[in-house]
Amino acid sequence: MSVQAGYQPPPVRPPLSPREKSGARLAGIVGFLLLSLGFGLLAIPLSLLALGALFATVLGFIGRVSRDDRGIDQFIRGFEQFNPTAWILPLVIVAIVGLVIMAAALFVSAGILRSHDIARPWAVTWAGAGIAIVGSWLLSGLTAVPAGLFGSFRGDDSAATVGIGIAVAVVSFLVGLLATAVIGWLSWWWMAHALRRPVAPALVV
Repeated sequence: MSVQAGYQPPPVRPPLSPREKSGARLAGIVGFLLLSLGFGLLAIPLSLLALGALFATVLGFIGRVSRDDRGIDQFIRGFEQFNPTAWILPLVIVAIVGLVIMAAALFVSAGILRSHDIARPWAVTWAGAGIAIVGSWLLSGLTAVPAGLFGSFRGDDSAATVGIGIAVAVVSFLVGLLATAVIGWLSWWWMAHALRRPVAPALVV
């Protein structure tokens, strides 16, 4: 079989070097941990806003239906006297801090990838973040089942039960932190591997 002069086979993609693997791992762990922290802070005011709107709607409906109930009427009046403006500034600050941390996470990730000579650092950052977010949601859905089962089988409010609950909460937090780091690591590594730069082979003549 003869090969035409000037034929150039398609470029190959060599595996990531140890330096590139290290950079992808560090960028994924640090980037996704910061991204998760920022999103958690941003979710606090948004969740409280949605909960407050839902609570006000439910109370308004109850007030129209059962306004003759003195206890409900007093509760609704007390809620109407609540001044939410005192919470606006702190919640806005928390939301801004969350957004700043999320933006910083992206820049930190891209900087780490670039310093480790990884191709297309911003593309790897955005793609890795997207995959990590989906993976984190799926993992949260799976872990919600055993957590709900534990809550349904809790006993009384004795000291032993409270201690077990605190221990489970601490372990769950640490496991969640570790899972977030692992998800970020694998997602960033996957995208760095998929978007790695090709090396053109020598020209065959």
